[in-house]
Amino acid sequence: MRSSFRCLILLLALVPPVSLSAAEEAVQWQDLSAAEREVLGPLQDKWKTLSPQRQQRLRKGAARWQGLDANQREQFKRRYQKWNALAPEQKKKIRQRFQRFRVLPESEQRRILQARKRFQNLPPAQRRQLREKFRSMSPRDRQRFQRELRRRQQKLRDNQSRRDARKRTSNPSNAQQQSQRRKGAEQRRRAANAQKK
Repeated sequence: MRSSFRCLILLLALVPPVSLSAAEEAVQWQDLSAAEREVLGPLQDKWKTLSPQRQQRLRKGAARWQGLDANQREQFKRRYQKWNALAPEQKKKIRQRFQRFRVLPESEQRRILQARKRFQNLPPAQRRQLREKFRSMSPRDRQRFQRELRRRQQKLRDNQSRRDARKRTSNPSNAQQQSQRRKGAEQRRRAANAQKK
């Protein structure tokens, strides 16, 4: 249970704050579901003292925890243990990076998450090689590398935008297609009527 509680707390650190509406109020412990009480058990004594916002975040975290299968829970526990083993300064840096990430535009967040996914999909040997190469760079070289990477990614996005624009201009829109179909149908009707006469 203690391990589950620790994992839940880490999970909650990743849940963005919940904005409270006027309708959201504190929830009494007895009003929680049995599953929520099981996961949040260690907090029962101080539940009344938690803000409604904190209670809602904890409830969301409990729901997420309940939705995980056994493998996901184990993976989460390992991540939590890894997090716990970090030095306070490392944790501080990670939190700062996360805060910077959260204020980025959604499109930029998506781009970063996609890049991370691509990196995670690389073979382990290639990931190690890339990490080592990056670590061996001087700070100035890293900045240059990151600028070049951003430039290349922007170029790819620009090329994709141009391709999309060409597709839109080379393919008539639905309205244009419908108009052309109507004209064609009208011409066929006229031709059929002219043949009847």
